[in-house]
Formats: sequence, C-alpha cells, structure tokens
Amino acid sequence: MELNITPYIGTIVTVIIAVGSVYAAIASRLARLETLIVDNDKMTQSQVVDLRRDVEKHNSVIERTYKLESDVSTAFKRIDELKEADKRLEDRINNLL
Repeated sequence: MELNITPYIGTIVTVIIAVGSVYAAIASRLARLETLIVDNDKMTQSQVVDLRRDVEKHNSVIERTYKLESDVSTAFKRIDELKEADKRLEDRINNLL
C-alpha cells in the first residue's frame, strides 16, 4: 500500500499559500495597530502635559485671586477703621468748639 500524494499537492500548496497570506495579513494589521497605539500614547502623553500646564496656570490664578481677596478685605477693614477714627476726631473737634 503506497501513499500517493500527487493528487493532493495542489491542495497542499493552496493551503500553505492561504496560511501564509493570512499570517502576512495578520502581521501587517498588528504592525499598523502597534503604530496606532504608539501614536495615540504619544498624543495622550502630550495632552496630559498640556493639561498639567493648564492646571498649574489655573491654580496660580486661584492663589493670586485668594491673595487679592484677602488684601481687599484687609483694605476694607482698614478703611472702616479710618472712617471710625475720622468720625471720633470730628466728634472731639465739635465738642471743643
């Protein structure tokens, strides 16, 4: 009993070519996918850096605003104190006259 593979050579070659083609297609798509992932990662990292910079600017504005509000509050208190001192001074002058 001799095995004759001659009629199957065409089928075997076709299967090998098909498997090779599928492998090449998958490898190509994986390479493109890897490129997309790397590009997206770079873009995401760049966006994170930009967001950090924006947050730092925002925090700086908040800190400066808080200081300004504190300074304005202090100024208003001082103005009220000066008005009260002026009123007391006017009262003393009026009492002397």
